[in-house]
Amino acid sequence: REAVDFCRYYANMAEKYFGEATLLPGPTGEDNRYFLSGRGPIVCISPWNFPLAIFLGQVAAALASGNTVLAKPADQTPLIAHRAVELLLEAGVPKNVIHFLPGSGRVVGQQLMAHPDIRGVMFTGSTEVAQHINQTLAAKTGPIVPFIAETGGQNCMIVDSSALPEQVVQDVVQSAFDSAGQRCSALRVMYIQEDVADQTIEMLKGAMQELVVGDPAVLANDVGPVIDARAQKGLNDHIAKFKKAGKLVH
Repeated sequence: REAVDFCRYYANMAEKYFGEATLLPGPTGEDNRYFLSGRGPIVCISPWNFPLAIFLGQVAAALASGNTVLAKPADQTPLIAHRAVELLLEAGVPKNVIHFLPGSGRVVGQQLMAHPDIRGVMFTGSTEVAQHINQTLAAKTGPIVPFIAETGGQNCMIVDSSALPEQVVQDVVQSAFDSAGQRCSALRVMYIQEDVADQTIEMLKGAMQELVVGDPAVLANDVGPVIDARAQKGLNDHIAKFKKAGKLVH
């Protein structure tokens, strides 16, 4: 549904903003016209945790605004992106305006960033990689290459005594554990007012206890696996660190 929303949204925006030029006021009699057009080859680098929606959203935005696209999906999710490109071609997008480039970011991404003909980069992923791309583009000679980046962060929730505990627990469980917490929007930290903390935490422990971890293809399971061994190691390292630094609640 999100992928469909992106396609509709960018189609509407293209019709709205890429039509006739707008005549600007010219106080000295000159003729100034404002218009938008495509820039050229745009690199689209998408993450694995939204392997269809964000991949297609970036591509649709670039195509709708009159650009050619070099689409590099995340290393972990090339098959979903490949199917999305097949569907675009079936829908009538010309073969020569979209190019599917799966592979390692260190190999494919690095070569794309360094290419002199690139006219823009869209990226969704880690702050660390975004900073590296930004520095690579800034070091290039020639025209400035626009860089649109959406990166991760820490999603925190503040709970005071006016909040309904049942609603808090429902929202916390949904935000923290949907998609096994593998979203930029997933809840990471909760700050809770001390005089309502004990009751809410007790309810939260009970709700967490009801979650079933397992194969996401089984309808009875609530939480599936993390994406790969590297992600698992990061979580295990984090747990080990906080077992020494803090107190395990549940």
